Amino acid sequence: MKINPAVSEKRKAGRPTVDRRDEILDAAEQLYDAMGFEKVTVTDVARVLGMSPANLYRSFANRQAIDEAVTKRTLATVEDAAWQVARTAAADPIAAFRQLCSDIALKMSDILFRSGRASDLCLAATRGHWPPVRDFTDTLHGVIRHVIAEGQRQGVMRADLPLEQTSATVVSAMVKVWHPVMLDTFGVADLESETAALTRLVLNALQSEK
Repeated sequence: MKINPAVSEKRKAGRPTVDRRDEILDAAEQLYDAMGFEKVTVTDVARVLGMSPANLYRSFANRQAIDEAVTKRTLATVEDAAWQVARTAAADPIAAFRQLCSDIALKMSDILFRSGRASDLCLAATRGHWPPVRDFTDTLHGVIRHVIAEGQRQGVMRADLPLEQTSATVVSAMVKVWHPVMLDTFGVADLESETAALTRLVLNALQSEK
């Protein structure tokens, strides 16, 4: 098993104490991909960094904290991309909604299936309702709410629909193509067409009559 040399470089004697959280997460991710996250121990992560488990615990209280931090960092890439699309809603809310639904589905599929081993952590976090997953769901709700609010403001989406309830309903409707467990269960062979069909259905309910 090969680990990035930059990750495994040992600290030189006398080097001042620094925040090594990102190094630890990088090493953990590489080990999870190589071995499967359930087989990796804190000692394994510490070893590739040339540090003791005791020193690693100065950055993370326990193994669960490492797993949650890896999950949070991974999901943050989807959140950042989603907000980038959502901010284009001022120009065209309908186009932004379509792209948002598609981008989230494709990025979640990439996270889940980029490595058979890496997917184990994603699924465990989702099934366990870990805090980063709950926060991620809240973020998706906020992103969708932002786009719908802009659509209502411009008159291209129905203003009679309650914003909070409608946003939550949209997230629930997109679960089939956004949720890791659903993607793992049903596969992603038809993901793009299924996402497009669901998006059309939801938009038909959201759009104002012309």
